[in-house]
Amino acid sequence: MPKREGIITIDNFNQGGLAYSKWSGIKHSLYKLIGWDLHSTVGLLKVAQKLAKDTSTTITALCRERVSSSNGISYWFSYTDGKIWQNKAGTWTLVYTTSPAAGTAGCFGAIEFQGFIYWATQSRLHRIAVGSADGAAAWTANAAPNWATFTITDAAFHPMIEQNLILFIGDGNYVAQVDAGVFTANALDIKTPLRIKSLGKIGTDILLGTFIAATVNKAIIFRWDTWSVSFTGIDEVDEVGINAFLPSDNDNLVFVQAGIVGNIYRYDGEKLEFYIKIPGDYSPTAYGEVYPSSVSSLNGKILFGFSNGSGNPAEQGVYQLGRSTGKHNYILDLPYPISERSGSSLVMSGIEIGGILAVGVDLYVSWKNGTTYGIDKLDYSNKMEAGYLETRLIVIEREKFSIFPKFVVAYASLPASTAITIQYSKNYTAYADTTEVTDTARLIVQSQESVEATTLQIKVLPTVSGNSAPEIESMGLFPI
Repeated sequence: MPKREGIITIDNFNQGGLAYSKWSGIKHSLYKLIGWDLHSTVGLLKVAQKLAKDTSTTITALCRERVSSSNGISYWFSYTDGKIWQNKAGTWTLVYTTSPAAGTAGCFGAIEFQGFIYWATQSRLHRIAVGSADGAAAWTANAAPNWATFTITDAAFHPMIEQNLILFIGDGNYVAQVDAGVFTANALDIKTPLRIKSLGKIGTDILLGTFIAATVNKAIIFRWDTWSVSFTGIDEVDEVGINAFLPSDNDNLVFVQAGIVGNIYRYDGEKLEFYIKIPGDYSPTAYGEVYPSSVSSLNGKILFGFSNGSGNPAEQGVYQLGRSTGKHNYILDLPYPISERSGSSLVMSGIEIGGILAVGVDLYVSWKNGTTYGIDKLDYSNKMEAGYLETRLIVIEREKFSIFPKFVVAYASLPASTAITIQYSKNYTAYADTTEVTDTARLIVQSQESVEATTLQIKVLPTVSGNSAPEIESMGLFPI
């Protein structure tokens, strides 16, 4: 942390976000940022709203595809067993179970397009008219299963995207399309063994993200204008697949999550450039990814869910890549852990985030924890009750002991029944409590410990009360 006039200051939280590690990061970054709102009031650190389970025990499978329909209903599609649930005004109902004529029943892609909801299983494309898709009886009567047949019949991915009034669907090394109600199984093809895992947009073009196999570090992004016989751009990175496209608020800039070690790239229309990594400890037995439809945006910020593949290399939940204004840089944080708890503790390991869906200002997140499934909704009546932050490692002179007599948190607001807790870790030991004193005249909370250490980290935990929570202006450490 920077030292200025004898004070180590920690502020401008919206300019730093998550650090690369506890040892390194850009100015203003923090080692942990879980459950915080960095952007809604520039320069002020607020507690984020919490995710709350919205589905009770209705959901029985991980939903990796979702559609927000123009009929006011959202639909969630099982990745494994063909089940489809609808959410109408907070009422969740199992409305249909897909039984394809061939191939597996799990849904690998879904979208609303020109008056129909389309969903894809391994070998078949199915659809139902939007106006006839409310309730189980309506689905049974009106669904058109096996409406079209894929040629390649990819067993894991059928991403979908609409561009230039045409629906495009990935199928192995083919791009299928629906144009004016007519299905074409091969509108474009790429070379095998490449498989289309994800689709994105840039300008009026579409982007094809590819995957070969978990053992092959070769991922290619293709840019296509949707009508030429060949591509208008191509770039390659040594990663295990282009997993998901994260569209930014800039039409000429797209973020891409690629590979299994949390890497995020910027794509400017021609080249992929490494941008940031989801912080974690990755190895051959510890890895994860972002699923193609585990992406959305809310209030102009990019949201994506990181899922455990094996070994829990990084915290799993809904990350945010955003900036406060057009003049700020994009930074990374983790505002939304899922609703699952172990006692009062967050559960951020062993989790898969299947799909993320923004519906107006509402946000829905589907997840799996072992054999437990759920779909959460952002709760605007309650703040995140278990969030916290941790500073990067603070070092004055590594070879000497320094004395840290106090740590101060300056707040803009500390509502009734809320509080700020301060803990410290010296020389890599476990966090210990401090005795905090709240000075309501100066609007600060300060610890009363005098800690002697060569290295120090500070942890701050807010106590919330319903929808009330502390609002932090800055923090400071006073070494001697």
